[in-house]
Amino acid sequence: MRKVILVDDEIFARKGLVGLIPWEKFGFEIVGEAKDGEEALSLIEQYKPDVVITDIRMPVLDGLQLIQAVRQSSGNTIKFIIISGYGDFKYAQQAVRYGVQDYLLKPIDENELIDTLQRIDQMLNNSPVRTEAEQFYIQASIFENFILGKEEEKMLSESAQLLGLSDDKSLRYVALEINDVPMSLSESQKIGQMEQLKETVSKVLKKYNQENEPFVSVRNAVEIGVLIHSEREPEQIRIWAEELIQASANLIIGVPKVYVGALSTNVTQVKASYASAKELKRYKFAMDKHSVTIYDDAKDTALHFKEIDPTLFSELMEQLEEHDYDAMLKLVDRVFTAFQEQGLALESITDSISRCVHGATRIIQTMHGDENQLVSLKPIRQWHHEPRTLEGVKKLLIDFLAECRAYIVELRSKIGNGDIGKIKSYIESHFDSNINLKSIAKHFYMNPVYVGQLFKKTYGLYFNEFLLQIRIQEAKRQLRQTNNKVYEIAANVGFGNADYFVCQFEKVEGKSPTEYKNAMFAKV
Repeated sequence: MRKVILVDDEIFARKGLVGLIPWEKFGFEIVGEAKDGEEALSLIEQYKPDVVITDIRMPVLDGLQLIQAVRQSSGNTIKFIIISGYGDFKYAQQAVRYGVQDYLLKPIDENELIDTLQRIDQMLNNSPVRTEAEQFYIQASIFENFILGKEEEKMLSESAQLLGLSDDKSLRYVALEINDVPMSLSESQKIGQMEQLKETVSKVLKKYNQENEPFVSVRNAVEIGVLIHSEREPEQIRIWAEELIQASANLIIGVPKVYVGALSTNVTQVKASYASAKELKRYKFAMDKHSVTIYDDAKDTALHFKEIDPTLFSELMEQLEEHDYDAMLKLVDRVFTAFQEQGLALESITDSISRCVHGATRIIQTMHGDENQLVSLKPIRQWHHEPRTLEGVKKLLIDFLAECRAYIVELRSKIGNGDIGKIKSYIESHFDSNINLKSIAKHFYMNPVYVGQLFKKTYGLYFNEFLLQIRIQEAKRQLRQTNNKVYEIAANVGFGNADYFVCQFEKVEGKSPTEYKNAMFAKV
């Protein structure tokens, strides 16, 4: 029996592997389990296993460190299988150079695991042969080193051949990026569509008449990278890239974008081409209408760094508070139109979106709400962590503001039902001040229209009628009990204009303040 040790910091993951297949049927037995690399080293020394199956990310000593340590002490006799999530793909590429036999994605497919174990068993029985999987991961590792400028100079020519490239021809780095991938898309669905895209890229490359078939790298769950020989004019490259976009659009859930880096005259300059393609992503919103962005076209485009128009921002927050959905949508449209027309850099747009989010959550906090209850808060806060089109970001912001609007209405309803009595008391205590419906609504963090409706429903009077009633009653008291002048009484009860006070008094009492006072003295 071949001896196997399982290494994973999650006990349920280890137990799941134990029960996944009938190990002994295929000539393997699990002799030990470890929760981290340090514990695994002790078990490896004790049992001298043939195979170690390890997660790549663990505390204390991770999978890669474990492999390095074992290689230093035991050479290449022990075979390793890496198990991890799709996000650790680039990390796994490094492990291949330490003799890892395969890389399996979670959740583990039992047939894939069986195939890998049988291949390892054959390798242990015969002289070692490089598998197709090993070849792929080695190419992937070389590709990453190429574009990051980490490949050793003496290895450049040989490495270029392994990637299907000529080391003396001009190259460009091309990135196919998938934008607006729904958060609901599962990891397996993302993996599936990226693998399909890889095949599509290869087919389109063949039509492009590449002399060799260059390596196509699935760099992560949203980007495919490839190095192409580029003897053609940028416009010809655009035609090819547009064809790539069209071929990709029917395969994916998302929006494909292509970024073509600067021309590098040979493999030693590939890093610069990759860096320029990466830089193009900062132009993506200024050039949002373009599905293909070529460095030659964008290099002279100036990006602008400025904040969102303060007036637009204030109006947007005001419409949010007044829960006018249509007006809010129109303002969001104006904001995003300005983003594109003004050619704003990614950083400026990120700051502007953050300001809108902070403004909305501040309103909710002021109303004693909990913004963390908002389902849309996490997506809008993390929108820049994954590729988005301008329209995609706009949709996230609208979804967020719409949910905020509904929550604010709910909070106001709770505040109104409990605090209408406080509002009435506040009016009775401050009637002599310059108050109005809007200022009181603002004081209680409520919508003015809603306060007016709630007041009428509760007390049978409109706000202005109630306020006038209180002021006139107090004016009559002062006319009866004091010798104050009419203009003094007007000021005392909250009227800034004595003539207006007289007019309102006559409307309520049918006589002027002076006539009211004289009528009282006539009875004495």
